[in-house]
Amino acid sequence: MKNVSFITGLIATLLFASCTPNAEEILKKSFEKCQSIENGYYEMDHYMKYMSGNDTSSSSFICYFKKLPDDTIYSSAFHYQHFYDGEYLRDVLYTGDDFVNYWANDSTGEIMSKILWAKDIKSYSHNYTFYSPITSSKSYPLPDEPDFTEDKHNFQFIGEEMIDEFTCYHVKMNIIPENDSAEIMKTIQIEKHYWINKSDFTPIQYTITYVLEEYNDTMYQFEKNVLRKYELNNLKDETPLSLSSVPPYIKLKDYVPYKRPELLPDDTIAPNWSLLSLKDDTISLSDLKGDLVLIDFFYKSCHPCMLALPALQSLHEKFESKGLRIVGIDPYDTKEEDDIDNFLAKRGVTYTILLGGKDVAKEYHVSGYPTIYLIDKNGEIIYSQVGYGEATEDKLEEIIKENL
Repeated sequence: MKNVSFITGLIATLLFASCTPNAEEILKKSFEKCQSIENGYYEMDHYMKYMSGNDTSSSSFICYFKKLPDDTIYSSAFHYQHFYDGEYLRDVLYTGDDFVNYWANDSTGEIMSKILWAKDIKSYSHNYTFYSPITSSKSYPLPDEPDFTEDKHNFQFIGEEMIDEFTCYHVKMNIIPENDSAEIMKTIQIEKHYWINKSDFTPIQYTITYVLEEYNDTMYQFEKNVLRKYELNNLKDETPLSLSSVPPYIKLKDYVPYKRPELLPDDTIAPNWSLLSLKDDTISLSDLKGDLVLIDFFYKSCHPCMLALPALQSLHEKFESKGLRIVGIDPYDTKEEDDIDNFLAKRGVTYTILLGGKDVAKEYHVSGYPTIYLIDKNGEIIYSQVGYGEATEDKLEEIIKENL
């Protein structure tokens, strides 16, 4: 009887294993499906929680598209309406020749000719959101053939699940992170989940999760995209992808490139300001007269700003007792909602941090982050720069020593 039970159990196990769909095969078929798509219409929901934030934002999109295999800027011509937290935000249109943003609520818009502004159009492309498995040339974030041969990728079939009215295969992909020992930010985990429509292998939903560590602070980033409705390879009317789809009451203006303001010149008096610190003290620049003052304009989700923190902390520890005052001004984050106090404490920041200051940043002509100013004991600007590089700390230390 024991042998019969063992054999019966073994057969049941083998039968179950043989019936379990193969995760890699499902993803390969889904990739092939997406590669075969030439045009379509879809409605999607997009959820995003950035690693430096606590809240998850919610957007939705209604989009027409047609793939452009030879286009060097976008994989597709497209026209979408963007809704944020349920409220209409704007229309975005790319015909392959022109790029248009317009806002139906106030009847204004901007048009960029590809002939004139191809580089600018491409530089802004990361600001726009698509259901990329079906619109992009590489069907990201679905894995393609090379991904299945790399040991760092692990695949698992989770089961069958319903997404809205669609019966889907649920597949998980784990990616073993590869980190450079010199990098401050380390990737601890990358996990992708896909829900593939069982009937036609269209990916109905996908999520991407990153777990990262920076200065012993673990951070979490999550993205979720859901395809609520779609119709593929059946775009009979391409009017939505043409300039004629822009309503006649929309006043389109020609694009004028943004011109960064010059930083305040050296040997001029630095504008005074008065801001609240993390300790709820009011501090003014005029209060610091007689000290050498280094102002760092920064915010927590700015990666170069975070790279600068150890250097500024080091300068603070070396020269505070000799008359250097380092002041970080964060125009965007808040003490409560963004937990900026705890965020900086984990990174060992002990110099003065001030919050608010959007008007101050504007007065100091800040257009990129971080922006650093050095102000001498008489209140005059002696040095300024935008950005942070490996040589920044040495350069600042040299000027500080000369002026203390």
